[in-house]
Amino acid sequence: MAYDISFRSGSETAFETLNSEAVSQIQKKLDRVATAEFRSPTDWDYSPWSGQSNGKYNWGSYRVFVDIVEEENEIVVHEARHRENLYR
Repeated sequence: MAYDISFRSGSETAFETLNSEAVSQIQKKLDRVATAEFRSPTDWDYSPWSGQSNGKYNWGSYRVFVDIVEEENEIVVHEARHRENLYR
């Protein structure tokens, strides 16, 4: 089942701290997650989160904070950051 990808505050804001290569990698991964036929969005290194979003993806050195709205088949991206900038 395909999911739509939307951004809480626009993609420019969600990816503002990342370089263009990182943004491209994350967008490709989000597209794979959203269009996966036999996997749920929560099957992709997803973990619950009690911060600004309901959960996050742990993809290499990056964390992508998202809400997965099952009723609307939507992935709402809040923010993506390099992990070294999160844990200081």
